[in-house]
Amino acid sequence: MVSRKQVPTNYDYTGKDRVERQRKALAEAGGGRVEAHLDADELAKLDALAATSFKGSRRAALKYLVQQLPEPGIKA
Repeated sequence: MVSRKQVPTNYDYTGKDRVERQRKALAEAGGGRVEAHLDADELAKLDALAATSFKGSRRAALKYLVQQLPEPGIKA
């Protein structure tokens, strides 16, 4: 007999709803969601950075790269 896991009533079945909820929560907290559109070469570089320095985590690699950017309003 196969049993199904109980899913919370507020569970969203689409990625679109989840992304919208994350954007709203981050905006309310004073932050934001970073979305990157990368071509194949850029993605390969990101994967290489993630593999060598961040245990394979693209998210950690992207967070690190964003932290290296200059503060808004400061000229480099």
